[in-house]
Order: sequence, then C-alpha cells, then structure tokens
Amino acid sequence: MPAPPERNEKKRATLAAVGSILLWCASGVCFARGARLLGPMAYLTLMTATGVITVVLLQRFRGQPFANLVRLPLRVMVAGFWGVAFYTVILALAFGIAPERAIGQVNLLNYLWPVWIVLLSAVLIREKTRLLPTAAGVLLGFAGIVVARGPAELLRAPEYPLPLFLALLGGFLWACYSVLLRRWRIPADQGGTAFHFTLCALMAAAVAAIRGEWQNLPPVGAEALFWILFGGIGPVGLAYHWWEIGVKRGHVPLISTLAYFIPIGSTLLIGILFREAMGPGLLFGAVLIAAGAWLAGRTQG
Repeated sequence: MPAPPERNEKKRATLAAVGSILLWCASGVCFARGARLLGPMAYLTLMTATGVITVVLLQRFRGQPFANLVRLPLRVMVAGFWGVAFYTVILALAFGIAPERAIGQVNLLNYLWPVWIVLLSAVLIREKTRLLPTAAGVLLGFAGIVVARGPAELLRAPEYPLPLFLALLGGFLWACYSVLLRRWRIPADQGGTAFHFTLCALMAAAVAAIRGEWQNLPPVGAEALFWILFGGIGPVGLAYHWWEIGVKRGHVPLISTLAYFIPIGSTLLIGILFREAMGPGLLFGAVLIAAGAWLAGRTQG
C-alpha cells in the first residue's frame, strides 16, 4: 500500500532540512578555503552575491513576488543587519585571518550559539527552563572550548586573539538575532535572507576595498570558482530555502536533533581539508559542544 501523500511530503521536507544541515557543515570550510584563494572579504562578496542570485531564482521558481524578499518589518531589517550581515562578515574575516592551526577553534567558538540561545531565551523570552540540566548543558558547551584548545594552551594567551574574539562575538550576535525573531514571532518566510545577504555582500565589498583585496585579487581559477559557486548556491542559497521547508512541513523534533551535528560535521570537514587545524582535542571538543547544546536546548519547555 503506497504511503499517504502527507507522509511523503513530510519525508521530503525532512530530507530537505537534512540537506541544509549538511550544507551548513561546509560553511567554515568555504570561508577558510575561499579566503586563502581570494582574500576573506573578496571571497565573501562573490559568495554571498551568488547566494542572493540563488535566492532570487528560487523565489521565481516558487512563483512568489520578488518584493516579498525585501518587504520586511523594520525591526527585522535592523536586527538582521547585526545578526546576519555583520555576523557573516566578522565570521568570514575570523576564518580568513586566523592561522591554519586556529581555524578549528574559530569554528567551535562560533558554534557556541545554541548555548547562547538558551541563555538569552531565559532573559529575553523568559522561557521556563530546568536549572540543573540547563547549567550542565552550558558548562558542557564551554568545556568543549577548553578541551578543543588543549591543556598545554589553556593557561597561555592566544597568539592570535582577534579571530577567536570575532568568532565568539559572531555566535553571540546570531543567537541574539534568532531569539529576537522568536520573541517577535516572525514567520520563517520573513527572515529576509536575500535582503540581509545583499547587505552582507555590500559590506564585504567595502571592507575588501579598505583592505586592498580588490587591487591584489588573483585570477579566479577553477578552484576559487568552485568555492564561490558551492558556498553561494549551497550554504547561503539552498540551505536557507530547504531549512524553511523542513521546519514548516518536516519532522521538527528529528530535524532539531540532527542540527546539533553541525559543529561535529563542520569540524570533521575542517580536519580533512586543513590538517594542521585538527588538534588532538578538537573533535572531542566539538562533541562536547554539540552535547551541551542538545542538553540545554531540551530543558526548555
């Protein structure tokens, strides 16, 4: 007996969300590799511009008015400037200026955002939480950072603190944006991906000009073109589109659980492409962060 249409639609929507999770696992690799080929801000400009074009084409494919992409509440525009556009710029810059051995730590500091969401939700939304499991989840998350850094480096000041600080700030800004959207009850289709990533591209282009990246831009070869197209079409374009489908029509508890795999998957990809970044405690630190985020997230109700 064939499955009911509703069940098939739910499976397809869940698979779409899984696709977005897999694509987001590659975001850090895109930023790090693209920065080393073209410069962090030049790459981000081209990547996000490609993503915006992808979103516009998807909007056309869905038969939706283009005006819906920019018809957003003013507060969403303002919050999205900090939580999406500025966040992406400083995160890409962090990956770009960090030495290869620190890329994994930059990645994990960014992925503290689920822990920040739990803490901010308790303050801004006043969601009911169970204190002990929440505290355990938060401590696990921060313990993951300690483990990833390694005992030998724990009491030593970072040699390059700026990219680490930018990644930590970026994760906090993204968490603020996510919590505000929930507090304001903004529908998923009014998140403003195209609008915010257009701002991101413009900001990145301006910073690239200040840093002299356009004047020193190397020829865009096949490898650089791959990372531009993959990063723009995948983590920026399709991932947000598929995520919206998944959270609206898919199996949300399963999707939410799988999303905690992102820091682990992202760390694995970084370790494969940037061998020097894979310190002895990095993967275990990623597992602790994912476990802490999962535990803290499950305490809300």
